[in-house]
Amino acid sequence: MTSALGRSSAAAASTASAAGKAATTPLMRQYLRVKQDHPDAFLFFRLGDFYELFFDDAVKVAQLLGLTLTSRNKTDPTPIPMCGIPWHQRDTYAARLLRLGHRIAICDQLEEPTPGKPLVDRGVTEILTPGSVTADTFLEAGANNYLVALWPAADRLGVCIADASTGEVRLAEPSWEDATGLVSRLRVSEWLTPAGPAEEPRLEAVLRGLPGARTVVPRSRFLEAQDPRPRWDAAAVAALEGLDAGITAAGAAIDYLDRMQGGRALQLTRIERWSEDETLRYDASTARHLELFQPQPGGEARHTLWHLLDRCVTALGSRRLRAWIERPLVQRVPLGARHDAVAAWVSATSARAALRDALGGVPDLERLAARLACARATPRDLGALRDALAAIPGIRATLERLEGESMRRAHDRLEGLPALHARLTAALVDEPPPIARDGGIIRGGFDTTRDQLFDLAHSGKRWIAELEATERARTGIASLKVGYNRVFGYYLEVTRTHLDKVPPEWERRQTLTTAERFVTPALKLKEGEVLSAEDRLKARELELFVSIRDEAAAEVAALQRLGLALGTLDAEATLAEVATQFGWTRPEMNDSGELVLEGSRHPVVERLLPGGEFVPNAVHLDSASRQILLLTGPNMGGKSTYLRQIAIAVLLAQSGSFVPAARARIGVVDRLFTRVGAADRLGSGQSTFMVEMSETADIMRSATPRSLVVLDEVGRGTATYDGLAIAWAVTEYLHAAAGPRPRTVFATHYHELTQLADTLQRLVNVHVLVQETGDQVVFLHRIADGAADRSYGIHVAQLAGLPRGVLDRAREVLAELERERTVEHFEAGGYVAQPAANAPSVVREAAVAGTSQLGLFGADHPLKEELRKLDPDTLTPLQALQLLAAWKERFAE
Repeated sequence: MTSALGRSSAAAASTASAAGKAATTPLMRQYLRVKQDHPDAFLFFRLGDFYELFFDDAVKVAQLLGLTLTSRNKTDPTPIPMCGIPWHQRDTYAARLLRLGHRIAICDQLEEPTPGKPLVDRGVTEILTPGSVTADTFLEAGANNYLVALWPAADRLGVCIADASTGEVRLAEPSWEDATGLVSRLRVSEWLTPAGPAEEPRLEAVLRGLPGARTVVPRSRFLEAQDPRPRWDAAAVAALEGLDAGITAAGAAIDYLDRMQGGRALQLTRIERWSEDETLRYDASTARHLELFQPQPGGEARHTLWHLLDRCVTALGSRRLRAWIERPLVQRVPLGARHDAVAAWVSATSARAALRDALGGVPDLERLAARLACARATPRDLGALRDALAAIPGIRATLERLEGESMRRAHDRLEGLPALHARLTAALVDEPPPIARDGGIIRGGFDTTRDQLFDLAHSGKRWIAELEATERARTGIASLKVGYNRVFGYYLEVTRTHLDKVPPEWERRQTLTTAERFVTPALKLKEGEVLSAEDRLKARELELFVSIRDEAAAEVAALQRLGLALGTLDAEATLAEVATQFGWTRPEMNDSGELVLEGSRHPVVERLLPGGEFVPNAVHLDSASRQILLLTGPNMGGKSTYLRQIAIAVLLAQSGSFVPAARARIGVVDRLFTRVGAADRLGSGQSTFMVEMSETADIMRSATPRSLVVLDEVGRGTATYDGLAIAWAVTEYLHAAAGPRPRTVFATHYHELTQLADTLQRLVNVHVLVQETGDQVVFLHRIADGAADRSYGIHVAQLAGLPRGVLDRAREVLAELERERTVEHFEAGGYVAQPAANAPSVVREAAVAGTSQLGLFGADHPLKEELRKLDPDTLTPLQALQLLAAWKERFAE
């Protein structure tokens, strides 16, 4: 969904037109005034116990949420469309609209209704957009909620990645060539882009097809936004030296969040400069191919790597671990430190269990701190903060008992806040309520004024409770009851059978079917005292709560640092837990061109199969001698799984994790490319083959000698000879001295490519082993050096249950193809700027002329001669059937 701020929208004009004469009531005029200020948002308009929507908003929201569409003033010639939701379910419905990319303006009653004032004041108290929300109700606990502002410059793209719910701000200025890769990896809830007379076509190309709501603001919002750097500390600002377009994007993002939150977004304290050179780069297609976070279409969440890894006990840890997978490291020093920490927790089994137990009750401090900064934290949030701070000394004590530099650093990062913890402990009841306005927040003994009001309110309530017994005794009415409701206040209720005993000074207030309700002057006086004391008690507790919340808000930066430290501990311990449970190994990382895995497994597939059924395999790549592995073998043999497990092992290793292998030695990879699986991009008009070629082109354009390339069946999306030619040329290019020369594993069914091993010195053939017994085959799922000679496609078809007749015919066709195949042989040519003179000739002239079409019968089949002599025009239907029966008897055996 795209919205434009600061402009009159067509929706607003449509609403105003539709209102017409129907909006003659004061209430509807009030609604339209508010709606005019928020034309691009659904207006939730509070009426008593409901939020109502009117006009076009009602029609659209009813469709989106499946609500009943009704109307206001149904008897008028032009009734107003209306739908509503209960006030206490507001966030549930709002969350659904936010996930669909819409924005919402919350219009609340600003005063309590009074008998003499039929129309209460109302105003917008909150604007909800997909990228600016901070309440847990609207957020996924284990993932960031990014608002990304983009500012196009001449040679690069300014990028600001902000999470209002955690206070994180990341700035980057990728080149236009790298911009798509960076932003496509992000899970963005809302994009903020500039509008203007000269729309930036390169920006539109970067965003094309990416999910997330789109908010377009005037260019002036970017150009005139206040410089955000004075809001940050000097160390953070120093790291941003040289950024220009990124600062412009940051100014617009923070200006937008300030406006959405109705004040300065004070939680945005964690500033970081992102450099793609510091991370292992991979694009969105690689994340899809490897099923890192999302399963392939038709798959399940348990098929993803993230489902296997995310065993964190806090939301802090889940987000931290996800960030490590999204941005793996390429620098060996921080990578080694992370591996050290995981190894330490692997060894400290009992301490790891104790840590995870202690972390289990820790709330999401990052998001809690953001709500504190926005003055939206609840009493229950402060109670959770108190309990989290109480757990810190125990966690620090656990770390003190462990040896190693990683444990010392973790201990030092845990900044306790004892003064704040003591203040919260003294102030708050054990279980604070979720809402501040109803009281019940402050512990007795904390504030003298509060205690006096509490005693007054509760002594009055005790007097009222005792009144029941006193009046029963005085009047002799055994069934007399003292009750309360919001309309009549406190009352004495007497059943009709005892009305003759009611004293004359009692004042009748309400008549029921079986009883009468009365009040007395003393009761009314005490009621006034009680209710006045209760109101003043609630007001005092609210005042105290706000004061304490402000004290906690002063520690937002420290709380965010504490949340980061706890999340890091949780993520490290989780990787240790996974490594221990699944038998993973610490990888040896170096700067060589090697990639050696012994006993490598696919971590997800291994867990999905029954125990012991997964077959491990070795991988040996070396830029100097085994740069390219050309993998051939049967369908269903495990080639795609083998490719994916290599890529996943590298990604896990450089995220700081141990790897699913018996041993691993990995030369650090700078870019990871995968071309595995096939998919259309119908939304952008790209076929399977076009997607394949686009991804292959990106590999050839961006790969370096330190990259890892994983290819599966390049060229299969087009005609056989075209595909074979492309696959041949791609392989030569990746191997050529003038080319990128990345470490590559290339799985293919083009067996002709295996001839390249004769001329490409760093290409090695490997294949999937198969055991044949008669017509039956067993796929061993093992990889060995050498080339496969068959694909066993018909055997796979047999396993899939194709009819026997179809299989028999397929074998006949295969035999004829192998006799008449038009591909002769290939001569490997070096790939230079222009195609080599000895580039492969894949098709005979006969194939070009169309004479290589598959024949129905072999060259010497006797039926051919009889068919040549046959004149179909002279045959009667009966003769044709008789002739067909005779041929069947002669040749079908």
